[in-house]
Order: sequence, then C-alpha cells, then structure tokens
Amino acid sequence: MNTKVWLIIFVSTIVIAVIGSVLESRDALSSLGSKENTVMAIFGFTMFCVLSLSIVPLAIKFFVTMQIKIGNTELFLVKWLQAHEVGTVIGVWIFLLIGLCMAIPSAIKDGMFE
Repeated sequence: MNTKVWLIIFVSTIVIAVIGSVLESRDALSSLGSKENTVMAIFGFTMFCVLSLSIVPLAIKFFVTMQIKIGNTELFLVKWLQAHEVGTVIGVWIFLLIGLCMAIPSAIKDGMFE
C-alpha cells in the first residue's frame, strides 16, 4: 500500500477540519439554513470516516516499520503483518464499515443529521 496517499488524505482531512473550526469560531457558518447545516453535518461526518479509515494503513505501516527498526523482524506477528499488510488493512476496514452500517440507522433515528 502506498503510504504517501494515505498520509495526504489524513493531513488534508485535518486541514479541512481546522478550516471548518476557524470558520465556525468566527460565526461565518451561523447564517446557514437548515439544509446547509445538514449538508455540513454530513460532510463533517464523511470527513471523520475518511480520517478514521486513513489511519488504519498508516498505523499498521508505522507499527511494522518500528518493529523492524528495533530488531523484531524475526517475530511471527511482525513477519505476518509485513507479508499480509494489505489484507490486514482491508480486514480492519471491513470490521469498521460493518460497525458503521450498524450505527448509521440509530444515528439517523436519533437526529444526528437534522
């Protein structure tokens, strides 16, 4: 997996969040109507999901790299993660997305996007 792509996604999501926070603190978003607030909530939630998903490959790559640097290359888990990095990332993503699919209906029911 290309770590640079995930790092760019991670950093750009944080930058967008900081820009949104600055706009909100200056009351630039207070003039938005109900529909615009809903769109902003959906956009913010989507950015949170993208940020959460982009952390997974970065964390696994960081973990494997640091384990190799400290000399734990021979350990089974490090060898396995190094050989199955993409599969592990996809597996964690599937686990997170299943949880998201279970949580979204309740969030909508409780008025998260209103």
